[in-house]
Amino acid sequence: MKRLAIIFGIILFAALMANVECANPFVTVVGEGTVTVPADSITISVSVKSRDNNMTQAQDEVQKNMDKVVDALKSAGIKDEEILPGQSSGISSFHSSSKVCRTINNTTLCEINTEQISSLEKSAIVRLNTNDLSRIDRVVNVAESAGAKAYVAGYSLSDAKVAVADARQKAVANAKDNAKGMAEAAGVRLGKVVGISDYAYPDIGPADSYSGFGKEGMVQVTSYVVVTYEIVI
Repeated sequence: MKRLAIIFGIILFAALMANVECANPFVTVVGEGTVTVPADSITISVSVKSRDNNMTQAQDEVQKNMDKVVDALKSAGIKDEEILPGQSSGISSFHSSSKVCRTINNTTLCEINTEQISSLEKSAIVRLNTNDLSRIDRVVNVAESAGAKAYVAGYSLSDAKVAVADARQKAVANAKDNAKGMAEAAGVRLGKVVGISDYAYPDIGPADSYSGFGKEGMVQVTSYVVVTYEIVI
């Protein structure tokens, strides 16, 4: 809903500007273009955890464990600049209680047992400029073998210029198709372009799949344009 409101606002603004610049009738449309390309930058999340209720000891433990993981990654060929340590840390707590009652000599005695478990987690990010799945799997396996939890957290593009240009080209073509459809429905013809602009920044994120999850190793780039055409009556 927010995205539609922004687009309609842009259309209205573009229409007002075009009305000032162009004395002839005009039509303003939005075009959308999407391309899906292989990612060339992978983000891997690595985390270690301590369940020691003594926070001082827990901090020492997670730091020691993270140092062990980082050393293992470096031994596997990961460079210092590819590891961003200490990105986040958090404390989680679990509290439970149980009540056990027994009747002895017509007297009911109840015992309440409580348990509280705290854990401290520390995480780091490994960022690889590669789409080599074997290298990605190796990093995950090395981290897990060193005692960490590791998984691919995201895919991206280190340089999105080509993908953005391709998406924009599709968006312009889509805008023209939309304008033609509107003109034909009104019984008029399109004239020249009198205004064109990008709609904010392109959307860049994991490619969608039918299952609702991102396609492994793929990035989706979507561009939006606002185009104003003259109307030939």
